[in-house]
Amino acid sequence: MTDDSVLSNRGQEPSSSLLVRVQAQERSAWERLVHLYTPLVCAWCRRAGLQDADALDVGQEVFQAVWQMIASFRRDRAGDTFRGWLRIIVRHKITDHYRRKTVETAARGGSDALTLLQQQAAPELPEPDPEQDQAEASLICHRAIDLIQREFTETSWQAFQAVVLKGQKPADVAAMLDVSVNAVYLAKGRILRRLREEFQDLIEM
Repeated sequence: MTDDSVLSNRGQEPSSSLLVRVQAQERSAWERLVHLYTPLVCAWCRRAGLQDADALDVGQEVFQAVWQMIASFRRDRAGDTFRGWLRIIVRHKITDHYRRKTVETAARGGSDALTLLQQQAAPELPEPDPEQDQAEASLICHRAIDLIQREFTETSWQAFQAVVLKGQKPADVAAMLDVSVNAVYLAKGRILRRLREEFQDLIEM
């Protein structure tokens, strides 16, 4: 098997990053962004104490806000991330949800019910500890990988997964796949480059 056969793409790569295409309001790009971040947004809502149904409702509100504000997203300072920007939106929407719940409870139950609810702590999204932060970043990276997998051959993906995700030695992977070591390095480099091109400014790599 030649190095070219390992590296050949199955489809044409987009000409610009996912963020640029979303900011241009391309529907297909927006669907990829929603796929990328929906599990994390729902997990944040549940971590703040929301039930599954409420988490789904708040998640929809979050993405509506993202759609309206995505053109303004910038990484102007060191440490700025899309995930951090998104987390702020989630916090606001959780607060909005709780406020609506307070008003609805007051309307149904009167002042006594309102007083009781106000005495309870409002749900909050806690800051992630280092382990959670790493797990969140890993989740997004794996979903990004899933989105571009079909663009590459199966052999390329086997090489990439073995070296990058499983930490195996390139020489061992080359022997397992019956390709050259150079082909393994090329497959790894090309897929990593594709990830950076597609998801720059959207995921931390």
